[in-house]
Amino acid sequence: MRRRLVIFIVAFCVSFVLMVGLSLFSMERFSTYTAYSDQVDHTNSVIQYILKTEIALKDVDRAERGYMITHDTMYLRYFNNNIDSLYTMVADINSLTEDNPAQTTNIALIKSSIALRIAAARNNVAYVDTSHSPALSKYYYDSRGLMLECSRRMRELLTTEKKLLETRFEGERFYQELTTDTLKYLLFIFCVITLVLFALMIRELRGKMTFQVELEAKVIDLKRSHTELQEIAYAASHDLQEPLRKIQVFSDMFLYQSATKLGDGERATIGRIHDSANRMQVLITDLVSLTSLTKIDEPKTTADLNSVLQYILIDLDELVKKKNATINVQNLPVIKGYRSQLKILFTALLDNSLKFTPEGVKPMISIEWAYTNGLEIADKNPNLAKKKFIRITCSDNGIGFDDQYISKIFMIFQRLHPVESEYKGKGIGLAICQRIMANHEGYIIAHGEPQVGAKFMLFFPVED
Repeated sequence: MRRRLVIFIVAFCVSFVLMVGLSLFSMERFSTYTAYSDQVDHTNSVIQYILKTEIALKDVDRAERGYMITHDTMYLRYFNNNIDSLYTMVADINSLTEDNPAQTTNIALIKSSIALRIAAARNNVAYVDTSHSPALSKYYYDSRGLMLECSRRMRELLTTEKKLLETRFEGERFYQELTTDTLKYLLFIFCVITLVLFALMIRELRGKMTFQVELEAKVIDLKRSHTELQEIAYAASHDLQEPLRKIQVFSDMFLYQSATKLGDGERATIGRIHDSANRMQVLITDLVSLTSLTKIDEPKTTADLNSVLQYILIDLDELVKKKNATINVQNLPVIKGYRSQLKILFTALLDNSLKFTPEGVKPMISIEWAYTNGLEIADKNPNLAKKKFIRITCSDNGIGFDDQYISKIFMIFQRLHPVESEYKGKGIGLAICQRIMANHEGYIIAHGEPQVGAKFMLFFPVED
């Protein structure tokens, strides 16, 4: 499941990077196309101004000749107005071609030619005003030659701009096609990636649906197993205990009726039978207690652990006095839990600490608490490291244990000491503690050191 999730995330990241890259490339192509398009428009504007300038230059020539023929001042006004327009247009062309060094040189030459042409035309007009001879003046011929020179330079300027327009138009057309193709490929790749991701999502969804069906089937099996476990617990609490009670009763009757007829060895054998039956009955009772914890009949309530500990210490008062034990309890918090199970939990822990204390050693038991995160239990689930818990620590100075047996001490009927050992235990108390902590969505961990003591830490989740 995790591997498929990683593959899905990697595929999504790759597709995202690919889409971003293609989008940026497409934007860059479109920007270049826009730049060429602007350059084409700019060159067209320059050509339009060149054509207008050429027309204005011809208008000056027509006004000059009209005045020479008619001496009408209207032609003279037309002549002067066209000269002003001509200078303005040349200045506009100069500003539009500042980015083109070749055209800047041509514009300078045109300015010079136009200035000479205008000067010659003015001299010719002045000659016409002062001379009454019908012969054409030298200024007229100079003016015609300069007119042809201006026209030639204007054509050169126009030819250069048309070549530049052709080059820029080719670039515009090329990038227009490239941008169109890029957008097509981008759309195609986007559709392919979308379909692939959609197919992966459908596949993953189908897998989850299949997993959900299997999970529901396993839940049904688990419920059936739970029901069978309850039936076994009921049989253990009723049917299995009945033969044990009969063994106890008949062994007592046999021992009483045949007390004078039996030897010491025979009485010891019957006594062992009776003790084994008692031990078997206690084990069955504890097993029933453990299985009964799988079914919770009470709601969670606010439980003051100080009050819970008071009742427990009252019940254990006789054993505490017998062991001459010292129990230090810090002011404990209030938590949400099952009060009856909490009493069983702390009773089992205190009983465990009192029970596994060497003879002649005064038991020293302390119960403390603190808020903490789940780093200490992150090995069970890495997500617990970020959650908050109430950690309750129960430590003692008993016989302790080696940490290599930690996994064993919470298993049912698993003892670290033989049955004949001086430390009497049934190997089920800590299994019950673990079951109760699971019911509270918490965890229990232990640390021990042989002949030094043991420490049990309970982690209750902090509810918002």
